[in-house]
Amino acid sequence: MIFGREKVKRVVLWSVLGGVLFGLLMGSCATSQPYDASIPVVSMSHVQESDLSKYGASFAENPFKEPNIVFIGKLYEFYIVEISLNLEQKTQIRIEASAKAPPEAGTPVPYNQEDLIHFWDIISNQGGPNPAQHERRKRTIEDTVIPDFEFSQRPGQTTYYLVFVGKRPIKRPISYDVTVVLENGESFLFSETVE
Repeated sequence: MIFGREKVKRVVLWSVLGGVLFGLLMGSCATSQPYDASIPVVSMSHVQESDLSKYGASFAENPFKEPNIVFIGKLYEFYIVEISLNLEQKTQIRIEASAKAPPEAGTPVPYNQEDLIHFWDIISNQGGPNPAQHERRKRTIEDTVIPDFEFSQRPGQTTYYLVFVGKRPIKRPISYDVTVVLENGESFLFSETVE
């Protein structure tokens, strides 16, 4: 079969675009490196919003930026914990997360992927005025936020985010506790109090 010059250009263009998109998708997946016996099996730390600016400049596309309404300000406050896993073999993971606030104060709630997608669907009215930004934000959540509070993880190094969401104003101090429990019974604790 003989293709015209324009048809060949289009086929090449689509092949190149497909390769670029595939590379971007693979680069954004949670697991990107093999198991490394020299680093901890589980490590956790608090992540500042500014450290997550690579996901977008505004909350319209970056799920880790708190929604900010003109003349009203921020309605919600996020506290984000980075969970790094370094697994030699496929492992069942359980995550126990909680926050403690002063009596009669709103307590931030830990969100998994489904919870955070639902939160943003409500905030942005199911996609809002810019469906492309909405889809980008949703893909970022699917690629980076813990899939659930119990899940199976393949071997290698993986980094996930666990997002606590609280309605402002939040009374302090607030204590955040995250425990990662592996199927062999090992557990790892992260705890921080924000004044």
